[in-house]
Amino acid sequence: MAKPWSLTSQVVILAIAFGLGGAAFLARDDLGEALASLQKTPEPEAKSKDHKSQSAPVIVAKVGEKRDDLMIAAIGTARAKRSVTIFSKTEGEIISFPAASGDRVIEGQELLKLDLTNATLAVDYARKAVDDAQQKHERALYLRSKNVSSTANVEDAAIAVDRAKIQLRQAEEALSERTIRAPFNGIVGIPKVELGDRINPQTELLTLDDRSELYVEFKVPEKFLPRIKLGDRLEGRTPGYAGKAFAGIIGNIDSRIDPVSRTIMVRAIFPNGDDQLRPGMSFTIDLPLPGKVYPFVPELSLQWNLGDSYVWLVKDNKAKRTVVTTIRRKNEIILIDGPLKAGDLVVTEGVQRLRDGKDVVYRADRNDEPESIGSNDPPKSSRQESGASKAKSDTQPSGRKG
Repeated sequence: MAKPWSLTSQVVILAIAFGLGGAAFLARDDLGEALASLQKTPEPEAKSKDHKSQSAPVIVAKVGEKRDDLMIAAIGTARAKRSVTIFSKTEGEIISFPAASGDRVIEGQELLKLDLTNATLAVDYARKAVDDAQQKHERALYLRSKNVSSTANVEDAAIAVDRAKIQLRQAEEALSERTIRAPFNGIVGIPKVELGDRINPQTELLTLDDRSELYVEFKVPEKFLPRIKLGDRLEGRTPGYAGKAFAGIIGNIDSRIDPVSRTIMVRAIFPNGDDQLRPGMSFTIDLPLPGKVYPFVPELSLQWNLGDSYVWLVKDNKAKRTVVTTIRRKNEIILIDGPLKAGDLVVTEGVQRLRDGKDVVYRADRNDEPESIGSNDPPKSSRQESGASKAKSDTQPSGRKG
């Protein structure tokens, strides 16, 4: 059985307890600060670890610039700069045919001639009629001067002279029409008649072409009208010269748009100084349309939501949702219009983890040039990985936060 404590022992123990309690009460502020410092000491490291774990790993590509060039392909048929089928204004027998197929002739040169006998006689008869009318007019003037004839007779004689001169000009014109001449410089086609044939105004005689230039007309959609102008260069190809392109220009643009097809007619001019080309050839036209310069991004970086297209722009190691307008898709890139410039970084993989303002760690897309990525990209020495570490990097992008 334990022996009970004495009264003195109990008093001593109580005194010690009260002393310790008083000391603790007096030092309560210092003790609280010490405990708080113990609790806060590991906080920065924990916060840093937590911050890194919340940064989204992504793959980025560099924004480039490209001109929005287009190529219009069209088909047309060539025709000569000037081309006519020649007919006679009168009927008759061909008595002279100096022109032959393939001859180069100049304007006014004789091509063929019809029988001139009747036309020559008509001219001679008209000349005699003019002489007779002039003599009658002179006699009327003489008689009036002698007060034998009236003024009315003089006027009738003058009218007869004018009428005779008109008939003479008609006869001379009919005579000249029996000689058919070239209306312009050109090349004679294969004649449809021969020497000795009797022809009339409905008889096709021959063709004449000015092939110094060829025209090819084709249609262009109206939306491209602001991008074409006179003098623009183009190329034409024809099956007769496979693999060869002929240089031409836009020579004419029609004055109105077809309201049915919503196209406008354009005429291409092809110089033909060496006479290789012929009217009637089929042509394939390639008309380049240079456009404005736009930023472009990989197609994987473009996102859509509720009809809007946007990309995730990486700036200051944060993701920024940037709305853009799609201009045109070209192969695996997309031309866009928006607040981007060449050299900016856009996210191509890892977009599911992003929200506006989210911290990111990134590395370059393998298809992108290393120098196009910012300082966040690891140095080249760190890219010489072993097979195991490279496989790991394929599944989890790595980088360092700037």
